[in-house]
Amino acid sequence: MTKLIRIMMLAMLAVGFAGAACAQERATLEQAKTMVKKARAYIKEVGAEKAYAEISNPKGKFVDHEIYIYVYDKNLNNLAHGGNQKLIGKNLADLRDTDGVYLNKGLLDVAQKGGGTFKFKFLNPATKTIEVKTGYAEMEGDVMVGSGVYAAQ
Repeated sequence: MTKLIRIMMLAMLAVGFAGAACAQERATLEQAKTMVKKARAYIKEVGAEKAYAEISNPKGKFVDHEIYIYVYDKNLNNLAHGGNQKLIGKNLADLRDTDGVYLNKGLLDVAQKGGGTFKFKFLNPATKTIEVKTGYAEMEGDVMVGSGVYAAQ
């Protein structure tokens, strides 16, 4: 009987560690904010053309697991995107989430007010489910630089 109890306790510990590991795999909002600040500094340092190429590189320094950087002009034309290069050059002003929220307009609004967060629902490519995403954006001159993290519902 004690052997059975030990096996059950080990199984519960394993499940607990697996849950903790999954929770640690999620990126934090602080990590996203740090990435945005690094991208802004990089744009200033090397100029837009070189910076946007690096930001859009899926294996570059501005992509880390679920965190990637995106850059939009004030009309919400996508200039760089580390998560989906097919969006570059497209106007995404009318992009809405499943609740009808204009996510890029919301992000641009908080960015123009000095930077901040904006929540919306978005497809998490890792889980293949719609999740709440907290976007964080700041302005760098005339462009919005942003990132975001998913939160389990």
